[in-house]
Amino acid sequence: MNTSVAILGVGITKIEKAKKKQKLDEMVFEAASSALLDAGLDRGQLDSVVISGCDELDGRCISSMLLAMPAGAYLKDEIKVTDEGCYGVILAALRLMTGQFNLSMVVGWCKTSEAPVSNIMNMRWDPFYHRGFGMNHVAANALMASAYLGRYGISTDVPAMIVVKNRGNGRKNKLAQLRQSVTLAQIRSSRIVSWPLRELDCAPESDGACALILASRRKAKELKSDPVWITGLGWATDSYYLGERDLAESSSTHIAASRAYSMTKIKNPLRALDVAEISDFTSYHELIACEGLGFCGPGKAEDIVRDGSTQIGGMLPVNPSGGILSGNPMMTSGLFRICEAYLQAAGKAGDHQVPGVRKALAQGSTGFCAQGNAVFILQS
Repeated sequence: MNTSVAILGVGITKIEKAKKKQKLDEMVFEAASSALLDAGLDRGQLDSVVISGCDELDGRCISSMLLAMPAGAYLKDEIKVTDEGCYGVILAALRLMTGQFNLSMVVGWCKTSEAPVSNIMNMRWDPFYHRGFGMNHVAANALMASAYLGRYGISTDVPAMIVVKNRGNGRKNKLAQLRQSVTLAQIRSSRIVSWPLRELDCAPESDGACALILASRRKAKELKSDPVWITGLGWATDSYYLGERDLAESSSTHIAASRAYSMTKIKNPLRALDVAEISDFTSYHELIACEGLGFCGPGKAEDIVRDGSTQIGGMLPVNPSGGILSGNPMMTSGLFRICEAYLQAAGKAGDHQVPGVRKALAQGSTGFCAQGNAVFILQS
């Protein structure tokens, strides 16, 4: 089994609050066709298409019946991951590693503007013990934030600094939804949506789609002289029930990162990596993810935020794209992180490019309170 997989190109739609002028299938087609164009390929060269989406958010049973064709899967080997888009990359990469496929496209999407998101997220909870409490993704995020805040007693200005950083980075990303910087004062005065989360601590709910082209080592060398390689990947899933987990940390992030690092022999990720795109569903999620990814020890994320290590120009810029706090097509935000990491490693990130990127990390997260996590190491 050959474990080398390359990314040849990506396609990313602009993230918006509501794509009123574009239907879901049109949005998917834009992402898929843009990825093929970026890779210099046509659809006929593909031998596999992996799609990811959430039927509930799409408002359709077996939504791939409508969306497989605009995703490029007509008369192709097609398989769907009904989860976060980053898991589509894992599936496509594993299939390529078997040697049975050579060239695959992964496509993910979400159009939250057409879905009652809170109700849908509530339906994902256990029907006997949790659903009746009115639990949803916002309340779950607040539980995780409050657990972290209670354990380490940090100032709420620390997560607010992350919002300032990421929203400031988003100003330079022409595809981000929120491109306005915010101040600490604005964050402090924004309304509390679920304690301790304020409105500006939370990612928006957005419309968007993205796609990427993956190739086996042999095919990549045949088609492109300078691909970006996936040199490490790992994934893990924690318990479904929140009471069985320590919500002040993310053990699945730590396990996934450890597996990815072992493949690439990374010992000190803070120094070995040039950039990281991670899942900041809230400002507290970035703190917890930085610790789970080994950028610092437990409870020490405050230090690397305060000393500027995660700023562009710092030791390890985190979310130079603006992250999920600047645009959040749910169920595919992790796939966006991989696409953004690819752009950084390929030197194609435009105005938000970090100079000299050779090795990038992408982290995707799924489930309540970061239940499942996947980590990817990309290298040019």
